[in-house]
Amino acid sequence: MFKLAKRARQFVRHPFRVAAEPFRAAEQVASKATHVKPQPGERSILVWQWTGHKYRIRAIAFLLINMALFGGLGCFTFWLRTGNYSPLTQENYWQCWKEAFSPTHVPPVTLIDFLTYPIPVDQAPLMLIIVGLVLASLTAIPILVSMLYRFPCALPFTLIICFIAVVPWLAITVTFCCFLARWRPLRFSFHYATALISLLPLVAYYALATRGSGLSSPTTGPMEMAALYLPWVLALIGACIVMAIVLIVAKVVNYRPGAIVPSMVVLFAVPVILFETQVGRDELYYRLLEVRYGPRSTEYFVDYADASRTVEHIAERRLKALRKENPGADLASVTEQVQLVMELQWSQVRPDLAVAEEQLTEGQWEAVRQCDKFLARYPHSRYCPNVLYLKGRVLDMRVDRAYFRQKSILRHYWDFPCEASLDTWKALRERQESPLWGVAAYRVALLEARRGNVDAAVTTLTALLEKNARWQQRSETSSGSASWTSFFAKRPPVHALDVDPLAVLLEARKLHSLIVNNRDPAYRDLPLITLLRLNPRHPMYQANLKELLAEIPNRYPLTRLRDNIEVLIASESAGASKSRRIELLKSCLVTFSRQPGSDALPQARFELGMAYKEDSRFEEARAAFEELCRDTPDSPWAAEARKQLAAMGVGRNSG
Repeated sequence: MFKLAKRARQFVRHPFRVAAEPFRAAEQVASKATHVKPQPGERSILVWQWTGHKYRIRAIAFLLINMALFGGLGCFTFWLRTGNYSPLTQENYWQCWKEAFSPTHVPPVTLIDFLTYPIPVDQAPLMLIIVGLVLASLTAIPILVSMLYRFPCALPFTLIICFIAVVPWLAITVTFCCFLARWRPLRFSFHYATALISLLPLVAYYALATRGSGLSSPTTGPMEMAALYLPWVLALIGACIVMAIVLIVAKVVNYRPGAIVPSMVVLFAVPVILFETQVGRDELYYRLLEVRYGPRSTEYFVDYADASRTVEHIAERRLKALRKENPGADLASVTEQVQLVMELQWSQVRPDLAVAEEQLTEGQWEAVRQCDKFLARYPHSRYCPNVLYLKGRVLDMRVDRAYFRQKSILRHYWDFPCEASLDTWKALRERQESPLWGVAAYRVALLEARRGNVDAAVTTLTALLEKNARWQQRSETSSGSASWTSFFAKRPPVHALDVDPLAVLLEARKLHSLIVNNRDPAYRDLPLITLLRLNPRHPMYQANLKELLAEIPNRYPLTRLRDNIEVLIASESAGASKSRRIELLKSCLVTFSRQPGSDALPQARFELGMAYKEDSRFEEARAAFEELCRDTPDSPWAAEARKQLAAMGVGRNSG
């Protein structure tokens, strides 16, 4: 009773002091529980050894700041690989995470992906340094947190590596490194030695991630080999430097909280600033477009994709449903219906796109939308000509329906431009500083000729052919001796588009020769325009050629295009045997040799040489090509013949 009365009098006199005593007692108990006593000969480096209230608040605050900055670094790492700022915006996030975590995924998802996708290091070599700095930050910070804050405090950082940066195997390795940093047998008085030893699992991981990657080969040069190992070496060196600086700063401030934050800010800012100033966001988003819709795409417009198994599975499921109503249904008829439905689905039109003469598939519409989005966001990017090229290529893309109907194999082609792509090719033609100007000029000329603007087509082709010397200089220039300055320079924008300027010039020469030698002012060039409008990939191309040839005596008796049509019919003889095709081409040669000035004679000789070659009659093929080069050396078909002779010579010598 006496004690209670005493406490009551104290509360009346000093109410706040008495109310705060339980909290002070709880704080003392918590500080005793969390205080880690150093072992004999070992001085604690934990920030928790400072038991004062303000130090605890600072330690927690700085830890949260480090975690927030590290989360931003994880988002930056994820963005470098996907173009999405946050994993929450990734549609197939969990699928990507499972593929990255799965050890049986083919091909395996490793750190090598940073060097190949989406920005290949051979196109932007500065990504080697950026990747190395990012990996140095991702690995050094969790280890330092484990050393200065305890091992459990480092687990949120490794979870960020796993689920935000989506590099799970690296997260597992870094977690093991963090455990080694706090493992008592490795806690030396020289703390930097402990940090270095904890990096050993990372050395093994980098070695395993690089080995067997397929990027190295017996023909790989020393500069390419240096590029293969530079990011991992830079990551290890950077991690060692960062840990040394942080441990020195922590010792200077007597291991008070806040030693990691300045280094974390620098590690987060340096790769971001380096990427923004030296590489650019347009590089990333263009490479994503190139991977998805470019010539080497494995997702859109894939060439020679076998759809037979898919057709069979769909047909079997439909057959089971049909047999309930029609027991006499057979698999062959259902399979044919499925093929027809799949073929018709390619022609569905988006109602919000006004496209005359051509219809866009869903993949084409999405590709065009993404290209337009890039052009609007980065109008001054050096990749704008490339994006226009991808857009025009996508608009010209068609499915070879006859080939699919025969073999259930999906094959795309884009060598017959459509009317919908004319504006795109005209926009690319205006950018004459790009090597892709030649592709655009050729396609604009072809489309203008098919429209009836033959004079405009000739003008465009003449301007293109006048740049022949410049094309040759660009194609024949070599890289010369490699140096570190040139090694880190950006590669030409069209390096990965598989565009051959000389091949484009050759096609332009063929078209120019056909137009100039076969103009018919009396008929307003209608026979020539009609021929150019025929699609060589269409199943009715042969029949259309024969119909046009039959119309010439009545409608166009004075045209000079007859011989060109005849050689096309002979060379495109579908279903004819090789010997029959050779006989037709020989007959064309006999007829054309009697017609002075026939411009189809060089083409007939070239097609005859190709027919001999396909029939394995190589000596006769060589004789036909040599005769073509000797008699008409300036013809574009003679240039094609010289290429065939070079290939046959190499093949015979190697054999």
